[in-house]
Amino acid sequence: MMNQLLLGSAIPFAVALLIYLLRRCRASLPTLVITPLAMLLGALWAVIPDLPRIVGKNDLYLRWSKDPRMNLFFWHYSIDLTESDSPWYAAGIAVLLALLLAAAWQQLSRMEREAQWPT
Repeated sequence: MMNQLLLGSAIPFAVALLIYLLRRCRASLPTLVITPLAMLLGALWAVIPDLPRIVGKNDLYLRWSKDPRMNLFFWHYSIDLTESDSPWYAAGIAVLLALLLAAAWQQLSRMEREAQWPT
């Protein structure tokens, strides 16, 4: 499940990274707010087929786990066929969040340097 969370959050992160790079490493406040929200929504979208198992609906979960149409949720079915557990998936999510925080910190630092403080 962690690999699906990583993939689900990495897709919006990649879009935001592309925007960030196209804007010459500048991030607007809306970008810094929308990106983590989009990452959360992407991660939730990626694990929708696992939600029945979490709430105790194992029959529905088993039916969905054998349905190739679950690839709609960021290739959930295909990932489940080859899935392996690894602590690297959690580390990957931590890296994405650290990079997002670094971009926010860099933007705040830039804004403070460019601000005209009254004297």
